[in-house]
Amino acid sequence: MTPPGPPFAVQPPPSQEGLSLGAKIALVAAGLGTLFLVLATVATFLWSGPDDSAAPSTPAEEDTEQANIEEVPSAENVEEAPSAASVEEGPGTPPDFPEPEHLSSSGTGDTAVDLGEPFSDPRIIALSHEGEGEFAVWSQGPEDESMHLVHGGEGPYEGRILFRPFLHDETAVLHVTADGAWEFTVEPLTAATPWYASDTEFSGAGDEVLQLLWDPEEMAELEAAHHGSSIFTVRGLAMDDTIDPMFYEIGPSEGSEHLREGTVLLEVSAEDDAEWMLTR
Repeated sequence: MTPPGPPFAVQPPPSQEGLSLGAKIALVAAGLGTLFLVLATVATFLWSGPDDSAAPSTPAEEDTEQANIEEVPSAENVEEAPSAASVEEGPGTPPDFPEPEHLSSSGTGDTAVDLGEPFSDPRIIALSHEGEGEFAVWSQGPEDESMHLVHGGEGPYEGRILFRPFLHDETAVLHVTADGAWEFTVEPLTAATPWYASDTEFSGAGDEVLQLLWDPEEMAELEAAHHGSSIFTVRGLAMDDTIDPMFYEIGPSEGSEHLREGTVLLEVSAEDDAEWMLTR
């Protein structure tokens, strides 16, 4: 009698060499079926992708997403920018002139007026005279130097003149010769009449000082027309006090001259209160 084997002994698989042809075919078919099921399961997983809802984003990922999002305004809150053609050219910026105090005086007949603290910077002087005879204004320094003519003429007068102390000498006194009531005011250059950038023409009469609120371009031209019968002049002034004589005509005239780049003021003088026009 043969003794029994040890308990739970693993029996080796039967050898395939003893299987019939039909059993071998069945085994191969079963293996192919199992492989097909595995491949189908993998394909289904790849097609549908992982479930994003099951994986919460980390705080770092949330901050990155918010930093890349820009708020886009709705169409009703967006204002259309004006086109270049619809923008009107406005007044320019006045030059940076000093602002001394106004010095005014009035009287009748011949008078010498002490202006107080002597000055040598260019300014504007506004003059008026109601008499029918001679009217002249002379400037003089603090040390009784020789006098220099500021304005001379006869009869009623009202105008504004560019007042530059002669050869940069100081001015301390104004001498007035008149046969009637007169008045003057010494003003800073900022008191000049503005010529705005939106205007291509400027017309006036008599003596006037214009402040250019636009920058003359290189080789720019200034046209001038004068309708009087006496002397007509135009001078330009730059920030460095350079004077540029542009026009000197007698009687009715029309012409054009180059306007020097850097000009900030124009002094126009027309005797007998004649009319004139400037075009840029």
